[in-house]
Amino acid sequence: MTWHAQLALVPALACLVAASCSGKSDDCASNPSTLRRFNQLNFHADTCNLKWTHGCTVLDKHGGLQQKQAPFSLCDAPHQPCGLLPIDAYTLALQRNDFAPGSPSVTLHGLWPVSAGGSGETNQPYGCLHGEEFDEAILTTFGGPLSYFWPTDAKYHNTMQCFILSEWMKHGTCAVIPGADGTAFRLPQDAYFRTAFVLAGEFNANAALREQLQDLEPLISTRCVQCAYLATVGWTDTDVASVPRMSGDCIDQCFACGDHWDACPPAQLDSTVLLDPSNAPPKKSDSSSNGIGNASFPPLEFGMPALASSDNISPWRGTWRSFGAEQLGSGKFQFAQTFTDNVLNVTTDSPYPQTCTYERRGPGELVLRCGAEHHLEDCLVQRLRDIGGLETAFLACNHTGAPAPASFYAAMDTPGCGNFLMFRCKASAAGCDFSPDAISAAGSKASESETESESESESNPKPGPVSHSKPGIAGAPPALLGSWRSLQVSSHYQNGLARWNFTADGQASLQWPNYPGRGVQRYSVSHSDEDPSLVLLASVSGTITACRFQFQYQPVYSYAVLDCGALNQPAEDKDNMQNTQWAMGRCNPCSTHCRYSCGPENDFCGAGSCDPADSGPAASAGALPSPPRDAPAARKDGHDWCTPQDTSCWPTKTAIRKLEQALDPAVPRLGLRWSSYPQPQPAPVPTGSTNNQPFYGLGDTPAGLKALYYYEDVAEMQRPCFNPAAGAAAWNRASDICKAALHQNEYRDWNPFIVVFPLNERHVAAALTFAARHRLCIATAGTGHEYNSRNSCPTGGLLIRTILLKDKAFLPTWGEDPALAPAGAFRFGAGAVFTEMHAFSAEHARVIASGWCSTVGMVGFHLGGGHGPFAPSMGLGVDNVLEIEVLQVGRDAHGQPVVHKKIASHRHNPQLFWAMRGGGGGVWGVILSMTIRAHAVPDGGLSRVFIPLNGTFCPDSRPYGYQWLRAMWTRFAAWQLMLNHKVSTQPGFFIDTSKYAADGDLCAVTWQFNFEYFYAGGQTEPDYILFRDRLKDVLQATAVQEHNFESAYEYLLSMPPDKFLLAVTNPLPAPHPPSDAATGSQNSVFVSRQAMETEFASTMMDVLDICVASLENPDPTSPDPAGHRCGFHFLYTSLTGNLGSSQPGDTAISPGFRSALMMWNARTLTTQQSMDTLYRLGPNSYFSESSYVMHNWTARYWGQEEYEQLLAVKKAHDPGNHFWCHHCVGDDPDDAYGEPLGAAADFVEGYESQRQLRLG
Repeated sequence: MTWHAQLALVPALACLVAASCSGKSDDCASNPSTLRRFNQLNFHADTCNLKWTHGCTVLDKHGGLQQKQAPFSLCDAPHQPCGLLPIDAYTLALQRNDFAPGSPSVTLHGLWPVSAGGSGETNQPYGCLHGEEFDEAILTTFGGPLSYFWPTDAKYHNTMQCFILSEWMKHGTCAVIPGADGTAFRLPQDAYFRTAFVLAGEFNANAALREQLQDLEPLISTRCVQCAYLATVGWTDTDVASVPRMSGDCIDQCFACGDHWDACPPAQLDSTVLLDPSNAPPKKSDSSSNGIGNASFPPLEFGMPALASSDNISPWRGTWRSFGAEQLGSGKFQFAQTFTDNVLNVTTDSPYPQTCTYERRGPGELVLRCGAEHHLEDCLVQRLRDIGGLETAFLACNHTGAPAPASFYAAMDTPGCGNFLMFRCKASAAGCDFSPDAISAAGSKASESETESESESESNPKPGPVSHSKPGIAGAPPALLGSWRSLQVSSHYQNGLARWNFTADGQASLQWPNYPGRGVQRYSVSHSDEDPSLVLLASVSGTITACRFQFQYQPVYSYAVLDCGALNQPAEDKDNMQNTQWAMGRCNPCSTHCRYSCGPENDFCGAGSCDPADSGPAASAGALPSPPRDAPAARKDGHDWCTPQDTSCWPTKTAIRKLEQALDPAVPRLGLRWSSYPQPQPAPVPTGSTNNQPFYGLGDTPAGLKALYYYEDVAEMQRPCFNPAAGAAAWNRASDICKAALHQNEYRDWNPFIVVFPLNERHVAAALTFAARHRLCIATAGTGHEYNSRNSCPTGGLLIRTILLKDKAFLPTWGEDPALAPAGAFRFGAGAVFTEMHAFSAEHARVIASGWCSTVGMVGFHLGGGHGPFAPSMGLGVDNVLEIEVLQVGRDAHGQPVVHKKIASHRHNPQLFWAMRGGGGGVWGVILSMTIRAHAVPDGGLSRVFIPLNGTFCPDSRPYGYQWLRAMWTRFAAWQLMLNHKVSTQPGFFIDTSKYAADGDLCAVTWQFNFEYFYAGGQTEPDYILFRDRLKDVLQATAVQEHNFESAYEYLLSMPPDKFLLAVTNPLPAPHPPSDAATGSQNSVFVSRQAMETEFASTMMDVLDICVASLENPDPTSPDPAGHRCGFHFLYTSLTGNLGSSQPGDTAISPGFRSALMMWNARTLTTQQSMDTLYRLGPNSYFSESSYVMHNWTARYWGQEEYEQLLAVKKAHDPGNHFWCHHCVGDDPDDAYGEPLGAAADFVEGYESQRQLRLG
């Protein structure tokens, strides 16, 4: 079946790889084997421990202990975690009872969730993520029903406790059913057992059910289990006699699967959802156990049970009011469909009533015989989810004689199909009225008596907008926008079809297309910030009506209920006779199948998609050059970015203004204003900024930043914002959009079309939704401290700057696993920078593991790897992350983008958590917050040592000359090898060639070696003294600067605020754009302990020899104006390769990163020179500090096998490929130069022959 191929792929793709999935369910702390006491794929370690401690064990074939029942594999046959597999149906596992007197003839063996993608026990979902740990109280609470329905067979020598523990751990943790919103709802532990008892009881009491299911392990649908769950609602007793029966029409759903998967509607439910009581399936109302009456049906995705083989009275009996739901159908008339046993009477306020006989033809289908000539029509009938006291259904009849459409979705796209959205009151819904008596052909005559014709009404000028000052958010909730066909369903309703129209400018109107004499009512709209379903309507007279809005999304066509109180009365006052309720339906905006609700005021879809007369795109003032024709890489890698030339998707000015309004532009954005220390700097300082203000003072006004900036003339979008020759004065006067988008090293002069500054999750979600609708490439940035221009897209796109997300909190205990953070944890918003984080941690006598640069942002540091002054003792950035809160753009069941939030941690979305910690930022979604480990300040504080050293390139053996350097590097390497986990270094070696003259005197070339390191402890400790004195010997230095700090923030306050500037210009402008001769940024390599001992010193001199050669024979391809190759060198021993440093293996950083002793950054080398020198020292480079141009970058950053794993997670969590950045996961692996839209290759001669040299 084709749906087999459509199973939920996210869990499968998110798995690490086959080789990474292993282990058994008894891998937990109490396992006698020390090698099997932890497995990150055992999501129920506590229950596992219970089995060990309660003696649920037996000897295995080797004589060792194993759990009983036998432990199950944590992986399925394709070696993917069983705890992440989707749920498609259930096996109701039963057994003949010949062993438990007093129990029924058939007893339970289990209620087992299953996946259609596999067969047999190795492919079942077992021990699912987020399932509850076993509650031992279940054994006593349900002692009676367990002994009766779920007894143990003595011949297996098992106890009830061990048996039920095993069944819960294996299967109960995975139990999910369709919830109120149609997605997965996790069964609470109590409800799971009650549901199993209901199914067992029904099987034994219902002969028809036994006959239908026959097999003792029948396959049943998730809807069948849902029906059994609904029977437990309100059942609180725990004795066998009180077990309720399932309703008769519910039981029909248990027949849906037969004996084969092909007959079973697949649920494809996420088995790893969190328990959310608000998502419980709708409770049945006025339903007896025999199913008689118009019961509120649980949501169905296939035919009505009444149209299946059932003896129950049809819930179709009675009258439904409806309106046409198709694009071209009537928007003027209401209808009433009255079903009797085999007759359908249709009355309407149009002149066309009709009576048809009908007969059932299979589940969900009717055949109508209408009119005197018995015209045949095939119809689809389908119940939809109830809403607001109303039952809802869909009727689609093919007038052409063709077969009935297969689904609601297909019906909307079937020519000649009459589609109706039908409503009727639930019996329990007070104040609801559906009397069809007033609906007749005479209804149309009433319109003839109206004094105002429809055309006259339309010709009147539209009144100005209505306004009011009621508290709340101006405008309607986004789901309410559009044009709705509507029926009044409250008592004393007005006859006829109405049309509500809610526009994005905060206005609403109500009119009756077939009754123009009723005029048009106009309102101003607002809604509650705390409760978006509460809508306030203000009339022209100033009266306020409160309404409750309930919305149900369906593909193509959605429906809703608007329940309004009397004037100035609450919406919930149902007893008030003036309460007005509306049943409404509309096309989804932007649906290609149905668009009548989409107009110029509500153009969500881009220029011209709703109205050809709509205003042109914002690019009208200019246009970018068309992308090159030879740009296959973009399509090959799945990029489908909109460009300014494509007016079908490029945002119009109207659309941009709507986005701006969604960002609450009136709310002040003052978070980037900075005065002086001791106030923490909120963002980095760009080069030459007046008064050291971030963003060149863009937010340094009383109003602060704007919510949104964009290019009104897109021709300016690919022009440099900050010309290197212009100087700081000009940079301070740059345009606001340039300042808003500034970041380090803009290599390609790419600038975002739109920049937004969100203040909260809702703002981020609005920006993501906007970008997805317009197919914009999405980039993210906090501070902009990014060496390789990863904060911009080649087509403009949208830049989401999270710098204003500044929330912070100290958590004394990390509840998920206190052992991971014994000193507590900090939760910071994504806009946090290290100055703010260190200031806050100092308030709590804690320290955080950070980078060396004080204004670097938290997110990029921690996701890229993160080395720094405390890494050897406290771990890398990736080692300190406990939880990540991220907004992503996924796809719904119909392929449409949808924004959703995920929490990633060791226990929640563990594969995503693995990938994000080391896989680099920018491509997984928009980070909202992170929780990181807090550390106690080391005893003795934090000690800093700084030794500055100067010398020359004089070629003789004089002190601090070129030959002196050769010997010094050997001593330097030996010193590095002796360092323990308390020491972290960042020495910088700088070369000054400015005084080198044509006469070739190398003594004019000088160097400066600034050697800084931190020691996690006091200055009196023996190791502190040892390392300091040995370094003095290495450098043959006498002058040493020493400081001790009680906190990291105390150290930061000693720095000048402009110490770590953002270089905002393009470092490689013409005539030296990025190429193998001008690689940009710095080439980096992770140096192992072995390479440090045997190769580092000689390689360093090889690199310095390249510098000397370029002095004597300048290289015209060098980006250095003098043609030199003499850049700086940073030599960081701030990793986890020191003696005694911890090296956890559960992150996505490369093996070379994890084990390295040092990272070496070298600037101005060509690709070939790097391959001949640095890259020979190790296979891996640092994602966050490396050259812009890099061949084989996937292997150098992560290793090819690990990159494939990362790419699988990326595709699972960003299926639309919305997020992109240069040389990040998902970028073209063959694009070395940073030209995703196409570029000429500039390989160095012989590159391919050299490519295999230790590049991975």
